[in-house]
Amino acid sequence: MTTRAPLIGLLVAVLLTVAFWFLLYKPASDEQAQLEQETATLENQQQSLQAEIDQLRDIEANQVEIRAALAQIERFIPIGPAQPTAIRQFQRSADAANVEIISVTFGEPTIPAPEGDAEPLDTGEPGTALANIATSMVVEGGYFQVVDFFRRLEVDVPRAILMQTVAVAEADEEFPTLSTTWTGQLFAIVPVGDIVDIEAGGQAPGASPTEGATPAATEGATPAAGEAES
Repeated sequence: MTTRAPLIGLLVAVLLTVAFWFLLYKPASDEQAQLEQETATLENQQQSLQAEIDQLRDIEANQVEIRAALAQIERFIPIGPAQPTAIRQFQRSADAANVEIISVTFGEPTIPAPEGDAEPLDTGEPGTALANIATSMVVEGGYFQVVDFFRRLEVDVPRAILMQTVAVAEADEEFPTLSTTWTGQLFAIVPVGDIVDIEAGGQAPGASPTEGATPAATEGATPAAGEAES
């Protein structure tokens, strides 16, 4: 009897310990760990939200500068082809440089083939894309006047222009009058349905071969400085 009593007491103590572990301590420990994990998650979310709040406050504090920058970008790359506006800008530069614009030709808006795995640029407006507009122009004038005209295209014209080729020849009036042809690209944000896919080699859906051309974009036409924008 004296030997069995301590054993029974020891067994009861072990059972109570095991019961305490599985019924009280372990559930409480697991719950504490879960609460600590949830607390850490909430703290991370709080930090992220605070960073967003700080960013929004910065935007609000600098909204004048941001709007001015956005307006400048829209002048560089307008929404829509804005060809009449471009023609007026070209004509003002030509008048100031004392050269004559003989012709201006615009191509259809196109999406260039992406390089490698590059994704199309996000314009921030659903259903639109950044498009290239092939542009060709013939001007006539003296050498220094033509050089001044190209300088004015870079300095005075707000529209972004990528000039790719320049060819100079003697004009019909003969030297010193030169006939200069340049080709390049303008850029615009346009609806995806109005864009030609270069890889597909086709036209914009529903477009006819002449759709999108302005009267001043016809070869041989001379743009007027006061032409109204469509």
